[in-house]
Amino acid sequence: MPIYFYQTNQQLPLSLESIGNDWPQDDVVRPDGYPYFHWLQTEQGEGRVTFGQESFILRPSEGILIFPFTPHRYYPLSDWKTSFATFQGPLAAEILKKFTSKPYLLVEESETFSYMTWIKQRIKEDPKISWDPLQASSECYRFLLAIMQENSGNPTEKHPLFQQYLIPVIQEIETNYDQAITIRDLAGLVYVSPQYLSRLFQRFLGQSTAQYLLNYRMARAKELLVAQPDLPIQQAAFAVGFQDASHFTALFKKRVGLTPLKFRQLYH
Repeated sequence: MPIYFYQTNQQLPLSLESIGNDWPQDDVVRPDGYPYFHWLQTEQGEGRVTFGQESFILRPSEGILIFPFTPHRYYPLSDWKTSFATFQGPLAAEILKKFTSKPYLLVEESETFSYMTWIKQRIKEDPKISWDPLQASSECYRFLLAIMQENSGNPTEKHPLFQQYLIPVIQEIETNYDQAITIRDLAGLVYVSPQYLSRLFQRFLGQSTAQYLLNYRMARAKELLVAQPDLPIQQAAFAVGFQDASHFTALFKKRVGLTPLKFRQLYH
């Protein structure tokens, strides 16, 4: 029943605060909530989670993400073993801001993403030392994004069009975002027109191909700016696929509301 705690890393927009699995879960009462996003999932048995007058039973493979400072209690109904992870950093709130109307998100294991496997893999890879900062932040982003997609009520990844056309393109973007990728190149990868590819992105992900590529580059840029405080802005721009640092700065300010330098100063 391993459990690991990590030092607070103010340099990262998203990171782990703690992680554990195979945990014999007892009664936990938090009248003031927990200061971070807290993921709790049943591995074995059953437990009940309560929020005031509202309560849920967590059965095997079911999990819940509890938002920061949300009063709650959870306790076993049988021999209850859990996996858990807590996430810190301002990017978590940004990712999940569309769900702030309620203080939790209920999620189940799916064919496309296993939360328990993710936790086991993180523990296996890092029992005593911290991950590479960029890798750590990227993995946390992937975990929270899976939760967000599950709660969007849109199981897009199972659709054959998503499988055939979007998955190869998304993999290409995530692998070569630092290169001079064009939308025509991406469309050619799956033998469709740029217009059709963009319609598929809009249908399944709510954004055009160009917007998805830009959003991904901006997310990687934020991580670079925070994790490498001495990296010149121009080099950060080049590292995420922009050939013109001035254009990068203008786009960054338009989307984030701050210049790259001002954004970096929030964490240093």
